[in-house]
Amino acid sequence: MGAFNSLDVTIACPSCQVVAPREVQFRYGAVWQYRYELGDVLRWDRNGVGDPAASDVVVDAWLCECLDCDHDGRIALYVRQNVLVGVGAVDDVPQLAELEWLSLPREAPPS
Repeated sequence: MGAFNSLDVTIACPSCQVVAPREVQFRYGAVWQYRYELGDVLRWDRNGVGDPAASDVVVDAWLCECLDCDHDGRIALYVRQNVLVGVGAVDDVPQLAELEWLSLPREAPPS
């Protein structure tokens, strides 16, 4: 994956359902090992990945290992006006399989 950013979230594991803090790795915004939480505004610079002018975006991200069952895998990261607003199942966004990120229609709410 190379350089990426991280989002710290507390969510239920998709496999074992244990709620715990997890790391989500993603490539959107200024990609330089920045660490974020939900509600944070993305940083941008000349090396940015994506479109800072996009209003609603879903990013193909990676959910790091669960400490209880070792599950890891792809997850959707939702960005609204450059603010990290939520995560959800990547299956909810079938077009994301071929893309690193995708602009969403304005009416599509984040999970």
